[in-house]
Amino acid sequence: MNNPGDNGAGPARQEGRGKVTSPTFLKQILQEKGLHPHKRMGQHFLVDENILQKIIAAALLKPRDYVIDIGAGPGALSLSMAEQVAGVISIEWDSGLAGLLQEEAGSRGLENLHVVQGDVRRLDLEKVCRDTWGHQVLQHGAKEAIKVVANLPYYLTTPLLFQLLRGSLPVQLFIVMVQLEVARRIVAQPATRDYGVLTLLCRYYTEAELLFKVSRQVFYPPPAVDSAVVRLVRRPAPPVSVSDETTFWEIIDAAFNKRRKTLLNALEGTASLDRSGWKNVLEQAGLDPTARGETLDLEGFAKISEMFYNN
Repeated sequence: MNNPGDNGAGPARQEGRGKVTSPTFLKQILQEKGLHPHKRMGQHFLVDENILQKIIAAALLKPRDYVIDIGAGPGALSLSMAEQVAGVISIEWDSGLAGLLQEEAGSRGLENLHVVQGDVRRLDLEKVCRDTWGHQVLQHGAKEAIKVVANLPYYLTTPLLFQLLRGSLPVQLFIVMVQLEVARRIVAQPATRDYGVLTLLCRYYTEAELLFKVSRQVFYPPPAVDSAVVRLVRRPAPPVSVSDETTFWEIIDAAFNKRRKTLLNALEGTASLDRSGWKNVLEQAGLDPTARGETLDLEGFAKISEMFYNN
């Protein structure tokens, strides 16, 4: 493993090893280990080298970068990225796949690739990174950049984004492949069907962009839906200022938990405030109590939060 101060990328790939994006090679190494994909756990492995390289190009990897790959599987992304950056942490819950990836990294001489077997939802990612790369990589203003580049398991995408964006790990850039429906929710506009809490979460912490769609046919086995690659660039500060983030998100959650109701009806009882209290807050914020939460942008919810806080 490279030291955090190294400027060099990982070792070059060992000659003679096949590419994990090759369906023939992938099926061969899975068969050798007695492994097979579990669709119910979202195991759909990328088998298209062009898409792989498009994802890596979008990450703008530099030799000093440190990268986290979540749901690494047999390692198509991890193995390729480890050749270009200072360090890669590959997280995989499946012990068989984690062992396979560890062997592939060893066969290719990629000592800067660190495999962690476990459920990412139960891992202290900050501790994992600190123990692997050193505490200086996690410091504010560090020269090294931490990035998340991953093909996220479909069933974990939304809770993972909440965990990563609201956590303390200083990730500067996310390049993630997600279900196309989720990608549309991330970049949705107010008053549309896809607009919701996930949209506002990503907009509060990042600048989000849908980069390109990915056909279901480039995976083994193919999933039932298409995917898309999304870029999330961490903002230096949120675009709105709120005095109490807990209340701010509580208001947003309430508005979308009952998204077909008016703001007044949806917020009634939230934060122990009754209907008349919320009517007063909304009117003082200059908002129509009969409007629906799905019509408000971040600024609208910030106005409600601040008026509630100040009163």
